[in-house]
Amino acid sequence: MRWTCLLILLLLTGVVVAGRLPPEMPENQVFSIDTTISATGIIDESTATDWVVAKEDPLEENNLNASDVISLVVYHDTLKGNGGSVAEAKKFEFDSQSKGSRTYNIEQEKVLSYLSREGSLLTGSERLLMDNTGNYSTSTSTVACVFADEARYLVPAFCNVVEAKSDLININHAKISTKGQIRSAGGFSTPAGLNYRIAVTPDGKSAYAEGTVWTSFAGSIMEARDTNQSDDTWNKTSATNSWKDITRSSGEIRNLQKTFGYRSGLRV
Repeated sequence: MRWTCLLILLLLTGVVVAGRLPPEMPENQVFSIDTTISATGIIDESTATDWVVAKEDPLEENNLNASDVISLVVYHDTLKGNGGSVAEAKKFEFDSQSKGSRTYNIEQEKVLSYLSREGSLLTGSERLLMDNTGNYSTSTSTVACVFADEARYLVPAFCNVVEAKSDLININHAKISTKGQIRSAGGFSTPAGLNYRIAVTPDGKSAYAEGTVWTSFAGSIMEARDTNQSDDTWNKTSATNSWKDITRSSGEIRNLQKTFGYRSGLRV
């Protein structure tokens, strides 16, 4: 990336003191794509969105100044088949407006059935990535203290990185459904969010699905403390963590379901 993260954070459970989102731009972008396919033969389909939004200084700045927040989002989905019968219903929605804690900037959902013919195979992949980075900011709005009306408090620097990914490899026959959600623009206290779900089941013409399915959920954390003006640990590493969840299933799959949920927001 062009920007060097001052701190790398990933929320594992609950909410943290540092994470925050950039607000919407003055001009909002909203679009949706609906896809319905019922065909026998070759299929080559892809959907891709790369979105970056910044608060305070523009994207051309190489360094993060005080109160700067940048959110980078990637959504990529591909599907390729060299024959066979495909039935798909897919919906993709994008809205750049600032969201609340229960709404999302990106929402995707699809249901897919595939049946091989004459040795044909289906492959595909889906990836959701969110990288939220911010330098420290001075704020009194998140502190309730009637005796310290002149005190200034520092909200620490942070960088949240989280990814959910699935791969379909040499699918012979299966029914596959996925759903993804990303929230990366909002108010100062709006939590970032990324959810992903995948289910692989028989297509109804067999007792099992056949092929190879991989899923990967991964991230890391490096977090500072929020302190008052008398301390300077707001840009010093206070916690680190990294994690990865991988599932690989190959052969006769009777049921595979994976669900991932992520939420990172300011503790107020």
